[in-house]
Amino acid sequence: MNFLLDVNASGIVARWLIELGHDVVLVSEKNPRMSDDEILRWAVRERRIIVTTDNDFEEMIWRRGQPHCGVLRLENVPRSERKALLHDVLEHHSHDLESGSIVIALSTKFRVRKPQ
Repeated sequence: MNFLLDVNASGIVARWLIELGHDVVLVSEKNPRMSDDEILRWAVRERRIIVTTDNDFEEMIWRRGQPHCGVLRLENVPRSERKALLHDVLEHHSHDLESGSIVIALSTKFRVRKPQ
């Protein structure tokens, strides 16, 4: 899969995704101060799934009807727990991400919002 990692979701997550063979680009390597609107446009242009820990992208997509290619919001938990969440998402919700869903991965549950 092709991922675009928001500044708040890089680090161990990026290294692990790359090790698994995914195509990963980092906002922090291009412009750590890039606006969410610019990040979303970049992700759509390159057909990438945004990985983040904040809910700004969900609000942009659902309230403003912005186009997207999928979003994975990981709960802002310690890095080791975040990696476990990511593992579970890839194991159980890869097809949802590839179809453009928004997947919210919390330590207690997963929520999937299918594209409209």
